[in-house]
Amino acid sequence: MQTMRLMRGFAGLFLLLTTLLIVPQPAAAQTCPPAGYTAQLATGAWGAVISGDGHNLRDSAGLTGRRAARIAPDEVFRVLDGPRCADGYVWWQVEYAGMIGWTAEGQPETGTTWLTALADSSVAPPAETLPGCTRPPEDYTRVQIGYATLNRRTLAMLDTAAATYRAAGGTLRLRDQIMQGGYNPGGVSASFGTHDGGGAIDLSVREPQTQTVLAAEIPPLLRSLREAGFAAWLREPDELYARSPVHIHAIAVGDAELSQAARDQIDGAFGYLRGYNGLPQDDGLPLADAWGEPVICAWMTAAGFTDLRRE
Repeated sequence: MQTMRLMRGFAGLFLLLTTLLIVPQPAAAQTCPPAGYTAQLATGAWGAVISGDGHNLRDSAGLTGRRAARIAPDEVFRVLDGPRCADGYVWWQVEYAGMIGWTAEGQPETGTTWLTALADSSVAPPAETLPGCTRPPEDYTRVQIGYATLNRRTLAMLDTAAATYRAAGGTLRLRDQIMQGGYNPGGVSASFGTHDGGGAIDLSVREPQTQTVLAAEIPPLLRSLREAGFAAWLREPDELYARSPVHIHAIAVGDAELSQAARDQIDGAFGYLRGYNGLPQDDGLPLADAWGEPVICAWMTAAGFTDLRRE
């Protein structure tokens, strides 16, 4: 009897060991991106489309994801998450023109890539306390948005402002509000040369359908633009010339292609960093900025732009 019990015990142990040996083991996690493929992007970086036909933005990583939009060639976007590998492609989650989705960077099997990181944008920015204080990329490729010409640096700053403004409950799509960009020498004489180079942008503050002035949107919009690195003010009706329209005028701090008139609006005698409204006066006496203090981010200080109100 004892021998029978021992034999049954050994048989049970043998069965257990056999079962353990044949249970499928989980496959090792796939590395993404795979070996031999160098990712072009990184989380937090600014990127752009370098293929000539634009690029799909999908609601999930993979070819089965619904196409939500198309990113035009040379357009900029901010990388939020990734990479993810699916269907033979390397995918990143990005924010583009107020939309968030997934777009494919490249195909490891062929070595093809369609996206690139913008200059200096992969470097970690200084620690900031303001959500919009994101150092812009130093990329001056020109992009056409409607009738306006902007460089990638200015467009990235505008998208940063849009994200901050939207998070605060803003209702306007800032790209749709562009009235005038840069690189427009002599285009509007009342601008006295501020739009001749890069880094300048005018935005409508009217509701697109009804053309009603959205007064409640102006303070948060100006704040968001300032956090993004713009010297920005509201220009009231008739302020520049008879029947001049109400709008926001903004100049990108640190833009390497600013006209001299635009640069003066930042740190000149009547400039933003001195607490003034950016408009030269016939009597030589600058007017105070009616829209609050300048916002000076850490990246601006590192570039040599400081608070000049006490000088």
